[in-house]
Amino acid sequence: MDDLKVTFAPATTQRASDVIYQQIYEKIASGELKTGDRLPSERELADQFHRSRPSVREALRMLQQNKLIKIAVGVNGGAIVQGISLESAEQPLRELISIGVISPRELAEYRTYNDRTCAHLAAQYHTPEDAAALREIVTRYGEAIRDSKKLSAIDLEFHKMLARSSHNRLCILMTDVVASLCIRMFWDATSKMSEEEIFRINQLAYETHAQIAEAVIARDTETLVCAMNIANDLFYDAVTSLKGTEHLSASFSDLTSL
Repeated sequence: MDDLKVTFAPATTQRASDVIYQQIYEKIASGELKTGDRLPSERELADQFHRSRPSVREALRMLQQNKLIKIAVGVNGGAIVQGISLESAEQPLRELISIGVISPRELAEYRTYNDRTCAHLAAQYHTPEDAAALREIVTRYGEAIRDSKKLSAIDLEFHKMLARSSHNRLCILMTDVVASLCIRMFWDATSKMSEEEIFRINQLAYETHAQIAEAVIARDTETLVCAMNIANDLFYDAVTSLKGTEHLSASFSDLTSL
């Protein structure tokens, strides 16, 4: 692995380890440091930051704790960049939902606006490659309407592709975090229904996602709004149908107030 040419400024204010952490974090977040890159040794970092090796070690410990780097041992060991982990962003959110700090209702409400924003930006900024990818996913969506497990994975793929088509990094990040939680919520809800109802919802979900994709590709915002409204109503109807089932947690019951 080649040595990096990245340099850092001396840590002069605040707690040294915090400043060291922040500088390394910013270079990871900006892409200057990429996944797989190896940071300089503790000694080299201490020299660059003009701080002690214990301060550097503490900063590296915090970076490792936040899954931004991993510490490898051996000849090719050292601090290896892992990048910004979406799992590390999703897990705290999942925990906040599980203890009721963020209710499923709040998550679902936010998801509605996030999806709308992604779709409208995708209608503006999608490329021909994005359009082809959306249509390919929709084709597979239609082929899987009798297989809810497979459909849930394709559903998540669709929403992530819609976000990527927006070419907005915040939309992409938030969709990766929020969509997987909401989609699991939706497909868990439908799994409690009759086979006939599941097929009806799967068919409607396919038709709605096809409409969203074609409206995005056509840059037809009027049709897009209608299709998004149908999709959101379908989501709410499915999730709120969980009322009264034994597996519900107290926080899930908040959805019944929608």
